[in-house]
Amino acid sequence: NDSPNGTLTRQYGFIKFNENELDETTRVAQYIHLALATDAETVVKFMKDAWHLRTPDLIISIAGSTQHFDLSARLKKSFQLGLVSAAATTNAWIITAGINAGVVKEVGEALSKYRYKNQKDGIDIPCIGIASWDYIAGKDQLDQSISKTTNNHNTIVNTPSKKYQHNTAIDAIQMSGDAIYGIRTYIVKQKEENKCDLEPNHTHFLLFDDGTSNSENLLPLRTDIEMHSRYTNIKETIEGAVHTLIPIVMVLVEGGRSSIQHVCKALDLNTPVVIVKESGHAADLIADLHACFSEDDIDYVTDNNNEDSKRSSRSSFVKTGLLIVKINAIFAKARIHNPWVDDVRDDLCQRLDKCHKLITIFKFDSKLYHGKLEESILEAVFNAAKISHGSNEQYRSAAELKLALAWHNVEYARRAIFTDLSILKWRGEDLRQALLDALRRGYVDFIELFLEYGITLEKLTIRDLEYLYISASIDKVLPLRKIRYTLPTRDEFYAEYMGNHLKIYNETNIPLGDHAIRDLFIWAIFLDRFDFALYLCSKTWNQSVAPLFGAQIYRKAAAMTLDSETKQQYEKNAK
Repeated sequence: NDSPNGTLTRQYGFIKFNENELDETTRVAQYIHLALATDAETVVKFMKDAWHLRTPDLIISIAGSTQHFDLSARLKKSFQLGLVSAAATTNAWIITAGINAGVVKEVGEALSKYRYKNQKDGIDIPCIGIASWDYIAGKDQLDQSISKTTNNHNTIVNTPSKKYQHNTAIDAIQMSGDAIYGIRTYIVKQKEENKCDLEPNHTHFLLFDDGTSNSENLLPLRTDIEMHSRYTNIKETIEGAVHTLIPIVMVLVEGGRSSIQHVCKALDLNTPVVIVKESGHAADLIADLHACFSEDDIDYVTDNNNEDSKRSSRSSFVKTGLLIVKINAIFAKARIHNPWVDDVRDDLCQRLDKCHKLITIFKFDSKLYHGKLEESILEAVFNAAKISHGSNEQYRSAAELKLALAWHNVEYARRAIFTDLSILKWRGEDLRQALLDALRRGYVDFIELFLEYGITLEKLTIRDLEYLYISASIDKVLPLRKIRYTLPTRDEFYAEYMGNHLKIYNETNIPLGDHAIRDLFIWAIFLDRFDFALYLCSKTWNQSVAPLFGAQIYRKAAAMTLDSETKQQYEKNAK
């Protein structure tokens, strides 16, 4: 990548997917061109530190067809709605192959529709494409080693609009000077043989280069990136609380041989997999085999004549023989349209024999899961949590509670996690972590559940409060006079709006105590979470003073805001 020593790469920046003039409505994606030898931990660190991607509550890995595949318009719509519903509900990252074909194209269309419906709120779902550099059509448009004077597709913006400046700050690589406004226009007007263009609705692209266009070479690294991404919440866990990895789920739609390999790698790492049955090819093969392996717990053997089989009981031997007959029939049927199936037979069958409980079969027209993909994803991640933590009740309960919070499923938490008996087994740090997560999400029903079981706000610490500030979205907080590209701290908000009239404690382990409601109410105001602030106001230290205090802050915010619509909203909140 022609990078100097100590530099990850100099091939990175922004992409826009049309020739329109840049304005405040322009949507850009970010990309980076890396050597395939780059280790996964470094890549994930870059995603967090340079792209400033917020920590997800779920990682959804999409596997499957990279070619045209046939789903009816109704089923495509159902797939798209289910995927974005699961991703939006759980603050997920979606990870794909990044190319504008097959199931990835359907993912892109789903994101485009979701983005359009939520454009007023500026809501987006991080969608990260991991692709092979030499497999990309029109890659020269992204190659910064090519002179700008010879690349007519490069755009330099000298004076971006305020809105554009604001949006790039959310996830932007921190660059100096005008470099941050350099945007590559990427348009592929003619198809290139054995290549594919990038899907234009992704938010980020990791483009790896090993000098070949074989995208299968990427599978091990992609799997490692997905696994390392699960650890990005470590710093957000309260000291002493159970740390559970960010849950991950793979969704397979159609697919070929490489998809089978991808599923096998996922199962090796105890990743739950949702198979979309009747989408064709690899997905249907796995669905049919899964039915066999789920019927009886029979060991799959590749050689029926080995000594272990001979020593097994006659009953078990007969069952194993019947299983082999069924498997042979399934592969014979699949072989008609998929000549590669014998190459993956043993690996796939051995994984299904060992890990079939990690697989969830989803069928659009089935009454199971009510035909909703998002419900099958929920079932898959809950099953995986139970399997992964086994008999360790503390870890299993913590993992299930995090999932219940991510899916905003308070009824499950009340029914299956929090009972009069189970609450006695929870540690204080784990309960505090759960309360903190509920506050961050603004889930009043969960907060009320926790308060009902004696988990008090007063036990939260200054460190917890500071975490709530830095976990916000930069495009949602109240403004400061000084333009910032990172989240303001609690100290900066206080200095701007209150002149440091409230005492700031430096000792972060001090409990909020009697000031808990007050401090959380002020936090909700600064983060412009008006409805949640109203809820806290109902519990606040002084229900006559608190509204006046909040109104004063909103009026000051309105005075500093240039956008007329935002100013009007702040003034409305102040009344």
